[in-house]
Amino acid sequence: MAIGTAIASPLLDSGQVRKYPYRHRMGMAPSAEFLVFHEDWTGAIATNAPTGWTAIIDTGATIVADTTVGAGHGTGTLFFDSDGATEGAALYTPKWFQLTSGKRLFMECRVKTEIADDSDVQFGLTAATATTNPEDLWTTAAADLVAFGVLDGDATVTMLSDKSNGGTSAQLGTMDLVSATWHTLGIYYNGGSILQGYVDGNLALTWSSASTTIPTGVVLAAFVGFRNGSAATTEGHCDYIRVVSER
Repeated sequence: MAIGTAIASPLLDSGQVRKYPYRHRMGMAPSAEFLVFHEDWTGAIATNAPTGWTAIIDTGATIVADTTVGAGHGTGTLFFDSDGATEGAALYTPKWFQLTSGKRLFMECRVKTEIADDSDVQFGLTAATATTNPEDLWTTAAADLVAFGVLDGDATVTMLSDKSNGGTSAQLGTMDLVSATWHTLGIYYNGGSILQGYVDGNLALTWSSASTTIPTGVVLAAFVGFRNGSAATTEGHCDYIRVVSER
């Protein structure tokens, strides 16, 4: 290799495409400059929880590996299912992350839900201060959180950002999820006052509340969760979760 030769993707996203701007000049592999966490669900699953994750399971809900061939994903995919209305399951990891002033962070999660306007599909970072129900991770039952996805009754994406249980209401974005379709959801924090949500690499929401509602300077766990709406047979899938932050 010649002296001074630079390496672009996958070690560092070069940002040559218009979509996924939050990846621009962010690390795609761990390095001295970037903390990179990528979970592709290729490990063992015991009692509804992959290795290194904690599950919150409603009665009748399950989390299992989906190894269906030709389903638009690799072999490492989780299948969330529940037999009851307004019930579901969620996972969070004991690996800790922080939104830090002056440091950029993005988070991605590739998901699919059977009925986009009749389920909760949420991912993000949470303080996990309450863990009785799956939704505790993405509601103000968590003292600090950033959550992005859809909520039961509306296929339009929403974001919730809350610090110290300020009780900030969820904000609607400008894009919808499509039932039974894979979507990549993204959360981006610019290290200052900008917090955004993306769908398939396109900007869908910019947080409009005060920056003091963004949970900076506290330890948070990555999470993903699904919950049925009125239809008790709604199913959800998660292909991967990625978190990238500047050191």
